[in-house]
Amino acid sequence: MTLIILSIAILISAIIAIFYRQKQNNKMFSVFKPLTTILIIALAVVIHQESASTYSQLMIASLFFALIGDIFLINKKYFLQGLTSFLIAHIGFTIGFTSVFGFSWEWLPLIFLLLVGGVYFNVLRKHLFKMTIPVIVYIVVILIMNWQAIGLLLLDQSLVFMVLVLGSLSFTFSDAVLAYDMFKKPFRMAEILILSSYWMAIYIFTLAGWFIGLK
Repeated sequence: MTLIILSIAILISAIIAIFYRQKQNNKMFSVFKPLTTILIIALAVVIHQESASTYSQLMIASLFFALIGDIFLINKKYFLQGLTSFLIAHIGFTIGFTSVFGFSWEWLPLIFLLLVGGVYFNVLRKHLFKMTIPVIVYIVVILIMNWQAIGLLLLDQSLVFMVLVLGSLSFTFSDAVLAYDMFKKPFRMAEILILSSYWMAIYIFTLAGWFIGLK
């Protein structure tokens, strides 16, 4: 019942945050954006208490860095600090994925991901300027996270790992839209896409802890 209540609260908070972002009410957005992630952290803690695993423990730690990134990115002048916080979060998520079956060395998914990442980087490259190196590092780290999520699915075709891959790719989509909006061409729907896909991703990562803990 607690999981259901928290899930509903997360959904409501996320909708309110996106609403205030679209209305350009930064004061209220600054409340509901971190609140949504805090509620997801609370869900992660409950799941760890009910179904403890190294995976769920790492998700909690990683989500705290995501929360710090959320707070920094409320104001885009702290973009680099936000990027760094999310970089640490992605490393934590990746370690969490590898805690289930170990590190995946399946190269085919990695080659595909690097090709897609390279094409997208080329789209952004001329607009990055001094952010070129940080963005390259970030892309590599998030693609490794995707790689390890796909590796889980290749080892075990359970529904939980199918959804986990979806969550991982959703996070990458969120970051890709953010980068396009930030560096290439801003567009009005960007925040809706960024926030909805981001919260869906970390909600999936969190909920997966329940099923992984039962394995």
